[in-house]
Amino acid sequence: MSLHGIIFDHDGTLVDSEGVHFSIWQEILAGMSVGFTKEAYLLHYCGVPTRKNAEDLVALHNLPITADELYRTKQQRLEQRLAATPFPAMPGARDAMVQCRQAGLKVGIATGANRFELDTSIAAHNFGDFVQAATTRDDVTRSKPAPDTYLRTLEQLQLPATEAIAVEDSTTGIAAAKAAGMRCIAVAYEFAKGQDLSAADYHVDDLSAAAALAISLQ
Repeated sequence: MSLHGIIFDHDGTLVDSEGVHFSIWQEILAGMSVGFTKEAYLLHYCGVPTRKNAEDLVALHNLPITADELYRTKQQRLEQRLAATPFPAMPGARDAMVQCRQAGLKVGIATGANRFELDTSIAAHNFGDFVQAATTRDDVTRSKPAPDTYLRTLEQLQLPATEAIAVEDSTTGIAAAKAAGMRCIAVAYEFAKGQDLSAADYHVDDLSAAAALAISLQ
């Protein structure tokens, strides 16, 4: 199965966003006198869609607001922060895209983030020069772990699942890629350490290695 495309996840893969998500959740919950540790975030919330996190947190802590209200509060805080300071790029993120495009691979992004979050990252780090297709949770009915974001990106790239590979950092993301029929490379950065990445086909330490692996599969 020769490879003609690579599709990157966004949060925790191309950008170092999980620390920002954690700190915002921590701030919101502290305002309701609820403690929230990094360990808890890593074990139960990292890599999980924000709406699902809101539902779980309301149920677990019996919060005095609805899951929808908590979700909206989280999104408002995040957009305010991103308007001032975009997510930092992961080491080698842009270089990995450059290498893949130069090798003739089509490049896409499939993310559980919303369009504002992704567009902010693309503009801040000049990813747009190399990305030929991008799907966010705003573009699909079902977010990860459903395969929809990957299936839509594959359609935009005009590639079958067997000719593209995903790059992910979470259990949820890997499940989405595999459900779409794709091979998957897991990159284990700091916030991926608590994730079960065993379902991925390949495991690497950084994006440079992920790009090199993808190119070798052409």
